[in-house]
Amino acid sequence: MRAYGRWLILLALVLSASFALAASPGQSIIPALQAQLGLSEQQVRGALGALLVFVREDLPKPEFDELARAIPNAERVMQDAKSRGIVTGPLDDISEFEAALSSIGIGQPLASQFAPAVVQSLGDAGYVRERDILVNALN
Repeated sequence: MRAYGRWLILLALVLSASFALAASPGQSIIPALQAQLGLSEQQVRGALGALLVFVREDLPKPEFDELARAIPNAERVMQDAKSRGIVTGPLDDISEFEAALSSIGIGQPLASQFAPAVVQSLGDAGYVRERDILVNALN
């Protein structure tokens, strides 16, 4: 019976650690966005880069930096969006952001679904604070 009790305790510890890891931030949102929206990794990275360029203007630096940490290689993704011609100048509103996505094959209505999908994916991946920062920047 003692061995059985130890086994149950060990199992409980392993399961609780697994749930804690699953709920903690650190999971990349890129695969989730690819699956949800049916986009290639390159399209998701380009659109994420454009989204970051768009919200960077409206966020205080500490908040932007916090949001950017939730996006893999955020600085590089933004630079790629600029060098690939996705973003060619300031993006003044959400409609300009969505129009910029057409250069990577993301037209309407999918373009208007991208930012909300990022918000959802951040929350699903455990990036609750970062999700809230993005929501405030988009409103």
